[in-house]
Amino acid sequence: MRERPVTTETFARLALALIETSLTNPRKTFDAAKLQELADSIKASGVHQPVLVRPLPGSRLEDTHLDPATGKKRTVLPTHELVAGERRYRASKLAGVADIPAMIRELTDDQVREIQIVENLQRDDLSELEEAEGFQQLMQHSGLNADQVGAKIGRSRAHVYARLKLLDLGSDARAALSAGKIEASTALLVARIPDSKLQAKALKEILDGEHDYQEGKRVPLSHRKALKLVQDNYMLKLSSATFSIIAADLVPAAGACDVCPKRTGAAPDLFSDVKNADVCTDPSCFHKKEEAHAAAQVAAAEAKGLTVIAGKEAQELRTAGYNEKLKGYRRLDSAEDSPTDKPLRKIIGAQMKVDGIKPVLIEDPRNKGEFLECLANETVLKLLKTVEAQAAAASQASAGDKAPKVSAEVQKLVSDKKAKAEAKAKQQYEREWRATLVKDAWQSMLMDGDAPATFNTELHRYLVVRAARNLSTDDAAAICQLLDLGKVSPVSAVTDYARETLDPDTLHLLIIMQEASDTETHTYGGRVPNEGLMLVAGNVFGAQLEQVITEIKGEVKAKIWPKVAKTAKNATAPAAPQEEGAGGAKGKGPAAKKSPARAAKLTAEEATQGIAAAMQGIEPVASAKAVAPQPSQLGLAVGFAIGQVVQVTTDSSKFGARLAMHKWCGKKGTITAHIGKAWDVTFKGRSGGVASFDEDEISLVEGAAA
Repeated sequence: MRERPVTTETFARLALALIETSLTNPRKTFDAAKLQELADSIKASGVHQPVLVRPLPGSRLEDTHLDPATGKKRTVLPTHELVAGERRYRASKLAGVADIPAMIRELTDDQVREIQIVENLQRDDLSELEEAEGFQQLMQHSGLNADQVGAKIGRSRAHVYARLKLLDLGSDARAALSAGKIEASTALLVARIPDSKLQAKALKEILDGEHDYQEGKRVPLSHRKALKLVQDNYMLKLSSATFSIIAADLVPAAGACDVCPKRTGAAPDLFSDVKNADVCTDPSCFHKKEEAHAAAQVAAAEAKGLTVIAGKEAQELRTAGYNEKLKGYRRLDSAEDSPTDKPLRKIIGAQMKVDGIKPVLIEDPRNKGEFLECLANETVLKLLKTVEAQAAAASQASAGDKAPKVSAEVQKLVSDKKAKAEAKAKQQYEREWRATLVKDAWQSMLMDGDAPATFNTELHRYLVVRAARNLSTDDAAAICQLLDLGKVSPVSAVTDYARETLDPDTLHLLIIMQEASDTETHTYGGRVPNEGLMLVAGNVFGAQLEQVITEIKGEVKAKIWPKVAKTAKNATAPAAPQEEGAGGAKGKGPAAKKSPARAAKLTAEEATQGIAAAMQGIEPVASAKAVAPQPSQLGLAVGFAIGQVVQVTTDSSKFGARLAMHKWCGKKGTITAHIGKAWDVTFKGRSGGVASFDEDEISLVEGAAA
């Protein structure tokens, strides 16, 4: 016997056995783990929010009198139908409780359906496709539009439209979305493609994605890249259409493009990411219209007796790359195919009418459905010769003769052709006289054995200026420091110095060394590391080069990685300084031996100065600039000492054949080193450097600061 439900809305605790689940609940799946968590909570503290039920409707009496588990008649028949709260109901049964708090309300089937749909849409774990299906059910059941659905569940109109569009996804795309292979935003891009085959193709391209070098595998495209893919390959701008977008009869089943629902402007909420409203989202339909338009053009052209080349035949006329010219044909309306800056039609159009020549209609290989009026190359050349002959006849006609009328375009053709011929002849003239000069000079150099051509100062200057211009900023800065040029723009400074120096060959050697001093050297292709540096330095130091390099490396190493002096354990007082031996080394024993070129143990900077001096044809000398010793200590003649300012003699005859020394005449510099009778003098300034002099070639500048 059934107990009749209360007819007014009341609250009660109902036995679980008296409640039957609804057949219309849109939620079909429940997470087992989360359901068990809720059951544990109910077992501990009960159900805190009542479920919503209604009195069991008469339509369900038949399907509820049997136990679905056994198929036998129930001992306790249900009296209420569950409207909302099935998860709490199921968890309560798992928890083993006998009853549940319930709100009992009289509801119609339509009211129950709407309540269930709305409640389901407000779940936290609702998937995108479940939400889309819920929106659709609510709109179909209640007759609501997107705005009304959004207001009822607290969502925007755009969100509702975007979710509903997901229902247009094919089975593969739905599976990818459900499996989490693509996000809902990316799935929407695919759903907006109306053609199922193109949709499947786009999905495959998105899932194939790109190689991720961090993960070491291919990953699906991001939303941003997927958006670009779809817009570039699956959307077409109506502005680029070769057909009329307002023509409704081109493809009658499709209608006109400007009112098509597949146009982006027809659904702005779905295509907010597309700036242009006139974009077609159905490429298949777009191409059908192109084909229909092309067929109509071909039919019209053939009706006029024109030759038409379209389809595959037209594609065979396409040239390689970005060149838009056609093989064997010239376009009448493109200046690119004309001998002047005017289209061919302007030049030969009138003659075509006279000769009865009709253009050939060729479908543009790059723009399907667009046709170009062309002529075969041989026909164009024949017509050009005709109009050129007319222009020549007109120019030679006397005042009384009737000259053929020549258009301005033809006159320009003739003048341009003449100008091109003159320019070509001039170019040939300029090229040939120079080539002949090279050949004659070379032959003279080979034949004149007694006085062969040699490098002079200006030739060296030409070479060194070119070398200076090609210096890197760092190399030029290093040379500026050596020469004490002190300019902000080092390349310009070295170049200016190269134009003015009296000794360009020496500067060229310095540039060769500097450019070849890079630590990043390569040996592939037979290259020799630091070849230029070693060649010049080898000429300077000769057989002692390896010894000099070894000493320089030792000094640089000691400078960069200095050794810490060890303190004697039993030292009671600082030891008295040792007297220097004859060789200049402290302590007992003979003086430390050095290469003659670096007798006073040069630093890296002093070595560079020595090289510069040696490039003047003078042996490099030792430096002792740390502390200038007295001449008597070094066994030198009294009168000159390191650190003194001296002036070079103005009598250039004292230098004899040493022509490179003439540039120092009358200049002042500082003595920086000495070996034997030779004194090294360093000159500052733009034309500075280092040179060696005998004692009679320099004089002391009295009162000058060292």
